[in-house]
Amino acid sequence: MADTQRKQGLFHPGDGLAAEAVGGVRVVGEGTGQPGARGVSRRLVFRWLGWGTILGLLAQWTLGIVLGFFWPKKVGAFGGIVNVGSVADFQVGDVRVVREGKFYLSRVPEGFVALWWKCPHLGCTVPWKPDDKSEDSMGNGKGRFNCPCHGSIYDRYGQIITGPAPRPMDLFPVEVKDGKILVSTGPSKAVQRAQALHGPPHVTPA
Repeated sequence: MADTQRKQGLFHPGDGLAAEAVGGVRVVGEGTGQPGARGVSRRLVFRWLGWGTILGLLAQWTLGIVLGFFWPKKVGAFGGIVNVGSVADFQVGDVRVVREGKFYLSRVPEGFVALWWKCPHLGCTVPWKPDDKSEDSMGNGKGRFNCPCHGSIYDRYGQIITGPAPRPMDLFPVEVKDGKILVSTGPSKAVQRAQALHGPPHVTPA
């Protein structure tokens, strides 16, 4: 009885049923007549294909996030190029905060200076005090940067006047193109200086 059932394919593939080949993988239909033949079920093949598709999509999504984080391509925000406006919008002596770029744009007689608002001492945000007494090179007697954390004071060029800060305020590169003021921002763009120079290359001509 058992021999008859085996021959009928109840316990192993029948002799007369051929294996199918799908995508180069041997897929067993109902059975083969070769006792040693090994095959992969159709269900397992589709399972592999499904998981492979899901893993591929996850890898692509993760790669996009990582690349976007380490190599941001921002325009008009910190870490990218910020269009501040027209040269004609600024008068000599103006100092304006550009919040999206985390800097101040100062127009001095030589041109423009973009100053990162982070204090070089311990990283506090430095506010501009337009009415505070100052003795900068413009000689107007008013306006300076005054760090609220430890009292470092800077003039409109970002030059350190007094306080514990080890150097002047850092600069962002400024480009004047077709009458527009473009500032490249971000930690990798910041220019450190041992001392402030009132003129090129730290001041961009208007």
